[in-house]
Amino acid sequence: MRLNITYENHIPINAFRWTPSRELQPLHYHSSLEIGLCVSGSGIFYFGEKRYRVAVGDIFIVNNRELHIAQSDKSNPSTYIFINFDPRLLLDEEESLLLPFAYSSDHFDNRITSASPLSAPIGALIEKMWRELDAKQDGYLSMAKSALLELCVLLLRHYSTRMSKLEWKRMNDTFRRLRPALAILEDRFREPLELTDIANALLISPSRASHLFQEELGRSFKDYLLQLRINEAKRLLISTNLSAADVCFESGFQSIPSFYRLFKSAVGISPLDYRSKYSVHAIIENPIQ
Repeated sequence: MRLNITYENHIPINAFRWTPSRELQPLHYHSSLEIGLCVSGSGIFYFGEKRYRVAVGDIFIVNNRELHIAQSDKSNPSTYIFINFDPRLLLDEEESLLLPFAYSSDHFDNRITSASPLSAPIGALIEKMWRELDAKQDGYLSMAKSALLELCVLLLRHYSTRMSKLEWKRMNDTFRRLRPALAILEDRFREPLELTDIANALLISPSRASHLFQEELGRSFKDYLLQLRINEAKRLLISTNLSAADVCFESGFQSIPSFYRLFKSAVGISPLDYRSKYSVHAIIENPIQ
């Protein structure tokens, strides 16, 4: 089962507390990357056929392809702080930060136990992001993003020492191959763009390009392109006075009806409702009494 993740902020990071059900629920996956910290209780965390006993202080790494679900113990229900974020946040900074999330499920240990020396510093950063995104004081998004980047550097250093040199080289090579394609998408997502344009840039067949997107990013070329356009539409809606029609075409959509339909499907509300809820202009023009 795939879950659609929406972000409350124009920087795509969410933080939330969650207590899993005591009954085992269906496994799911989502396009966001996820890091969870158990802050109380106990339970089990399932990743496909893998299962981990959970204790306070344990940290779990979840990529955008792996089926997973947490379950609470009936007598001692667990509570987590989870961080969800869009992979593009790391790609825009340094693509190697994505490598810890590009794992092969069968050979990857999703858990960093509370006994690990890495648990305390990563747990502190997760709690910092949760506090910043909850309190929403001045500069909170910059603080949350800074903490996320520091956390991902710690993960990169941790997992790079645990993988074979051959596997680490393969993952690095894949990202180096994808980077030109992603740069084209970032530069030209406002224009009509096809998978063949990306395949030509990579000097591979369209079918191979499609496979690379799905395998390495956990989403199709069309889904990745759509997310770029949705993110740009969000930015324009909350930071400009452009009409919805102008936002539609400025962010790369080819028709107004499809823009409204796809935006609402991805975000959960219409473009105008999104502007009303999150616009800086709306906040300034309608101050809290």
